[in-house]
Amino acid sequence: MTSPSEYVVTARKWRPQQFGEVVGQDHVTTTLRNALASGRIHHAYLFCGPRGVGKTTTARIVARAVNCAAPRDGIEPCNECDSCRDIISGRSMDVVEIDGASNNSVEDIRRLRENAKYPPTFGRYKVYIIDEVHMLSSSAFNALLKTLEEPPAHLLFIFATTEPHKVPATIQSRCQRFDFHRMSTRTIAEHLRTIADAEQVAIDDDALFAIARFADGSMRDAQSLFDQVRAFASGPITGADVRRSLHVLGDDVYFAITDAIAERSLARAFELARTIVGQGFDIHQAIVGLLEHLRNALTVRATGSTELIEASDETRQQYSELAQRFTQEDLVHMMTITAHAEQHLRFASQPQIRLELLLAQLVHLPTAYDIGRLIAELEQLRSQPPEPPQAPTAPALPQKDDTAVSPQPANAPKAESPSQTGAATAQLDWQAFIATLPPTLKILKPILARIPPPTLTEHQCTFSCSDTGDAKMLEEKRQTLETYLAKKLGRSVAIQIVQSASAAAPSPAPPDLTPAVTHRELFPIERVLIEKFGAQRVAGVR
Repeated sequence: MTSPSEYVVTARKWRPQQFGEVVGQDHVTTTLRNALASGRIHHAYLFCGPRGVGKTTTARIVARAVNCAAPRDGIEPCNECDSCRDIISGRSMDVVEIDGASNNSVEDIRRLRENAKYPPTFGRYKVYIIDEVHMLSSSAFNALLKTLEEPPAHLLFIFATTEPHKVPATIQSRCQRFDFHRMSTRTIAEHLRTIADAEQVAIDDDALFAIARFADGSMRDAQSLFDQVRAFASGPITGADVRRSLHVLGDDVYFAITDAIAERSLARAFELARTIVGQGFDIHQAIVGLLEHLRNALTVRATGSTELIEASDETRQQYSELAQRFTQEDLVHMMTITAHAEQHLRFASQPQIRLELLLAQLVHLPTAYDIGRLIAELEQLRSQPPEPPQAPTAPALPQKDDTAVSPQPANAPKAESPSQTGAATAQLDWQAFIATLPPTLKILKPILARIPPPTLTEHQCTFSCSDTGDAKMLEEKRQTLETYLAKKLGRSVAIQIVQSASAAAPSPAPPDLTPAVTHRELFPIERVLIEKFGAQRVAGVR
């Protein structure tokens, strides 16, 4: 068993000791290093940003750098001289750290002003680091103002705060302000991987990303969570261990929810809601997690890439498959509903019912898929030539032999010739073709089921897509799909992908409201609208 004196928590053991070790704040460290190299050191700095991103750590590095007896490259503290060692151990009389929350009175600032008059004992600067400076009272800020306005040459102030808006403008105007950023999930996960490898801790990428997401941009929080999970797991740490230790929902639950939405299974969605509530998970965090999950799916659907998702490679592949099950419009609508539910949840007296209502709305959400397909089919009908006029009393025309040409479905693409269309239809059963796709083309199954059947000629197969994401995915799988088509048809076929959108109809001429004659020529789309929906044609409008 490790003795108390031997164990040091990760956040302290891995605290950066030089500018080059500070993670994710290059815009701050670069400026400070250049200032030190050129000797243009300001008398007061204000470090702003959320907790655990390196404000106090950077302040200590600056304090060591300005007082180091032998800085490396004239910038980095050596951490070996007497001054550096005293500052690291907290014994230096030239570097004073003050907690603004507990030393916020006028008397405390007056005492500071009196001590600031004396020159440093060993180093070149006397450095005052005031943490949580926004906690100082208004009178204390006023007492500090004069010293900041005309400081002694040997004095250096470094203020750190998580709430810069509470620092008076008169103080901020006398400081150089640096805003520390929240760290990205990937940056935190990569740094934790460095720590785990150095500490010889077996942990998978899924676990690292789970810790990084839960840390919410704070490196110190992530390192504390790393210690907690490390104590929880008895062997190699997995993502499941992290979720059990921190009691957070896993990605598998969110993927199960979207599967239930895609399958229109309200029963399955309610089972998942019962699991979330029954196991004591926070409902608000569950909805926030679902919103982020939908955002990731939308990102993949819109860009056709997983580069913008901060997750493990395995989870990225799951998002690639999920994105093909919904259109962009569906995902945007789902995100809107989820965001509204999250906003209203804080005022709900029964959060469980709110969660179940959200899932019911998502399951029964009208999809934009049916509308897009209908528009595409109507456009194809419109492109067909008009039927010849039919006179009620005219004698019946001789019928062609039905066996010569296969009948053409109403929603088929425009054919080049009746015999060619019949041959193509006989050679390829489109629904059977989709159902028998090989594993290498399974990702195209929802796309091919969503778009209209292709136009097939002797040596060419034309796909018409209204969605940019569908067109990109078909383009990526073009060669594989051509090979499979050639195998099915017994001849080589070149695939052409056409991206079509509903074009705006030309401005109509002033309508003539007289009834349309019944024996005029009609386009197929006009006949469908009249027969199915009881539409009436306005004379003069074509």
